[in-house]
Amino acid sequence: MFSGFCKLSKSYFPLLNATAKKNSINVVRQSSKFTPGQSIRLQKIKEKEPGEVIKWMLLVIPVGSFGLGCWQAYRLQWKLELIDRMQATTNSSPVDIPHDFHELDNMEYKPVKVRGEFLHDKEFLIGPRSLVENESLPRVGSFVSDPKKNQGWLVVTPFKLSDTGEVILVNRGWIHQGLRSKERRQASMINGEVELTGVVRLTETRSPFMPKNNPVKGSWFYRDLHQMSAYLGCAPVWIDARGNPEPPEGWPLPNQTRVNLRNEHMSYLITWYLLSAFTAVMWHRYFIKKLPLV
Repeated sequence: MFSGFCKLSKSYFPLLNATAKKNSINVVRQSSKFTPGQSIRLQKIKEKEPGEVIKWMLLVIPVGSFGLGCWQAYRLQWKLELIDRMQATTNSSPVDIPHDFHELDNMEYKPVKVRGEFLHDKEFLIGPRSLVENESLPRVGSFVSDPKKNQGWLVVTPFKLSDTGEVILVNRGWIHQGLRSKERRQASMINGEVELTGVVRLTETRSPFMPKNNPVKGSWFYRDLHQMSAYLGCAPVWIDARGNPEPPEGWPLPNQTRVNLRNEHMSYLITWYLLSAFTAVMWHRYFIKKLPLV
């Protein structure tokens, strides 16, 4: 038995020694790869990596806001040119209204000439609306400076064309609240054939907070041409009448075409550029000069 144990020990210990040597070699190899100095340097690099990522991520804010400012500058120039084109179209020479009313879809703000007669019995008011002052047609002694008198209504009267018999809608102009009653505007309700010039307007989209039209009650708040034409039995065509900016007493004030577009690109431009400048200064102070932000 003792001799068997000796044989087993002779065969086991060399194997154990070999394993120990192998393990020691592995330990030496592993330790040869990572010296204490190298390990410390790697830890410092790993500690710096998150800061570097955040540094370049935060740079996106000033760069991105500067790009948005440039985009708003482009949009501002585009909007101003669009408004100029609309003004030029409105001030162009009038043409005869086309027989095909579908052509009017591409003629908004274009002046047209019409001949026919008003159908005053189907007149209605839309509003309340504020008075539009035309700078090219100033009104002497205007009461528009008084905000209490600046609220009124647009007088919309169906107009039967002489050549085709079609009925369109004509915005004759603005009246203040004291002239809502027809009896006080009898002098303005001219009969017979007349010729007038007006500016083509397309249908109007209801704003979120504006009440809905109620034709049965005669409440019209916005220019929905399809609803108006269906209720009155006329064509979905609307023109804003042009005329004397100083009409006789009791007449609607014409030239009520509001040529404007929402243009807030300048405020957006300033906001984005200020944000870009502020964040760029903060980024340079903190990451480049290594100074505290406050």
